[in-house]
Amino acid sequence: MTLSGCGDGADSRAMDRRRLSRVAVVSALAGLMSLAFTLQPVAALQLPGDPALAMLFSVEQAMLDLTNADRAANGVDPLEFDPETLAIARARAASQLDTPSLTHYDANGELVFVHLLADAQIGYQLAGENLARVNAEDASVTGRVEQALMTSPTHRKNILERTFTRVAIGSATDGQGQLTIAEVYRN
Repeated sequence: MTLSGCGDGADSRAMDRRRLSRVAVVSALAGLMSLAFTLQPVAALQLPGDPALAMLFSVEQAMLDLTNADRAANGVDPLEFDPETLAIARARAASQLDTPSLTHYDANGELVFVHLLADAQIGYQLAGENLARVNAEDASVTGRVEQALMTSPTHRKNILERTFTRVAIGSATDGQGQLTIAEVYRN
């Protein structure tokens, strides 16, 4: 299992307003792909007939439930599902499928999710991102991923950050057993 956590979060005042056209295209495509699913939590949706999509929606909902269970167990209020950033979380998960290692940064050393939030004109004071990748397709995969995230200090910091009030969790698979998960947190 591979994990990558942006534990320091991102301060909106420090964002560079320059945008890469590649980032804008990814954001637009992700927005179009998930438009029908951004108005309510995954559990409230009628799932389409594609088993691969149903599995991804199930992973996203399970990760949200596990994240909130960990917050509750540590005396922290639960996070609300964030439909505004769902397309960004799904795009971030998909972007990590073919990379040799998980990364929060673009070629210029800047945080990709920060650019995507700005491109979508989504405001925040503090934001963070957790990334995970696993090669497995069994029912226990979400529990193992959440346990690994909670074991890692930077990921745990994002999960238990009291300032964060919302989260969107996106997932992607390559169809050959590799699953990536991206959690985008903000207040």
